[in-house]
Amino acid sequence: MNYYAFVAGIVIAVYVAVGFKKTKLEKRRWVYPAFLATFPVYYWVFAMYAADYKALINEIGIGLAFFLTAYMAYRLNSVIGLIVLIAGYILHAGYDVIHNSLFINPGTPVWWPEFCGSIDGLIGVYLLYLVVSAKSRATKNA
Repeated sequence: MNYYAFVAGIVIAVYVAVGFKKTKLEKRRWVYPAFLATFPVYYWVFAMYAADYKALINEIGIGLAFFLTAYMAYRLNSVIGLIVLIAGYILHAGYDVIHNSLFINPGTPVWWPEFCGSIDGLIGVYLLYLVVSAKSRATKNA
């Protein structure tokens, strides 16, 4: 395991979450779904860099599932959409972990699974925290 990549991913995830909150982007419905939709693109670029078009086709196929997840999260009502979004982030973290057991994308840096997976996972946990804390506040105010 590449701990430097893992820690760098955590730092980036915290920076993204704090930045979205500070700039009030977090309140915009499209921000976190759009961020999730960018993740597959990196794998596409890695496959194109390696000129491995079989890997690119595999990455596009899987990436479309994450695009669909991001789109569904954006379109659905707030609580269900957030649950779909959280699932998308957590599933993408899992995808990063098992990626090389599914197929090899030779352009993917060896440190990428830890880096991207830690970002995905932490953002997913953060969104789960937001849902739980909002529900808790709603229960207290009721």
